[in-house]
Amino acid sequence: MTPRRSGVSWTQTFLHVQGRGAATCHTYPDRTPILELSAGASVVKLVLPATRINDALRVFARELAEQAATFAREVERMHHRQNTHNTMRGENVA
Repeated sequence: MTPRRSGVSWTQTFLHVQGRGAATCHTYPDRTPILELSAGASVVKLVLPATRINDALRVFARELAEQAATFAREVERMHHRQNTHNTMRGENVA
């Protein structure tokens, strides 16, 4: 996802996950969910308007899910490649 610049201020935040990170979706009966990503002492929360969901937000949520799935597949692919390479070199695979 590339930030769309439209003449308003914007920011980029990097959450460096080294070791154990966490992703948690908090759901509520009467408000939108909150997606929380954490690593170490840092936390990023993705928050939507509390009670109003329009089609653009629904499309965004679907795109987020699809890109997260792509991210997971790439991490799995690289992990498998690393383990295969280490096994061929006779190294311990953890």
